Amino acid sequence: MMNIIGMVDLFKMLKKRWWVILLLSLIGIALTTAITNYVLTPRYTSTTQLLVSKQDINTQSIELGEIETNIQMINTYRDIIEDPVVIDKVINELGNTLSEVELQQKVDVITQDDSQIFGIKVTDTDPNRAAEIANLMAATFQENIDGIINVENVAILSKAKVNDVPISPNLPLNQVVGLLVGFLLGMILSIILETMDKKVHDEKVITEKLGWIHLGNISEMSKSETAVEESKSGFTVSANHTKKVLGGD
Repeated sequence: MMNIIGMVDLFKMLKKRWWVILLLSLIGIALTTAITNYVLTPRYTSTTQLLVSKQDINTQSIELGEIETNIQMINTYRDIIEDPVVIDKVINELGNTLSEVELQQKVDVITQDDSQIFGIKVTDTDPNRAAEIANLMAATFQENIDGIINVENVAILSKAKVNDVPISPNLPLNQVVGLLVGFLLGMILSIILETMDKKVHDEKVITEKLGWIHLGNISEMSKSETAVEESKSGFTVSANHTKKVLGGD
C-alpha cells in the first residue's frame, strides 16, 4: 500500500532533486525554441477595411434606421465575400494557385459592433501574398457587389499592407509553455526517483519506518585518516578487513 506523501516530504523531495527540475525546464525551453524557429512555419496576416452603404457616404443627412440596416447587412456581405462569385475570380487573378477551400480558409471577415466598417483579413505563410489576396478580395467585392444587391457605394478605407511580423508561432509564449511542461515533468520525475530510491540515507528510516533500535553509527574513514591510524596502531586498515603487521620473515 502506497504511503501518502505529505507537503513537507514533497517539498524535501523536490528540494533534494532540484537539479532534475532545472534540467528538464531548460530542456523544455530549448526544445520549444528549436521547434518554433526551425520546424513551425511562420504565418502572417494583412487586413483591408471597407465601408458599404446604400447611400452616398458624402450625403450629409443619413438616417439612423439606414445605418442600422447597413450594419445588419454586413453578415450578408460576409457571405458574398466567401461565395464563389468572389472567391473564383480572386483565384483566377492569382493564377489558379489555390483551391476554393484553401482560399476560404485564409480569409476572415472582421466586423465591429455598431459599425458599418468591416475588414477582410487574410492569413498566409507569405506576407506579400497575404496583402495581395486581401486587396484582391476587396477590389473584387467592390466590383461585383452592385450586381448582386442594391448597393450604391462601396469604399475601401484602407488597403492591406505587407506585415513582416508573424502572428504565429509565438516564440515567447511557446517558451513559457516549454518551461511549464519541463518544470512539471521535472517534478514528476523527481518524485518517481525519490520513491524508487531504496537506499537508507537517514537514521530516521531505521527508527521511524522499520522500528529498529539505533545502536550507533559507523563512520567512513578517508585515506589520510586511514594512514594515520595505521602508523599509530601498527595495523593495516582496509575496506574489508583489519590485520596486524608482523615483523621478520
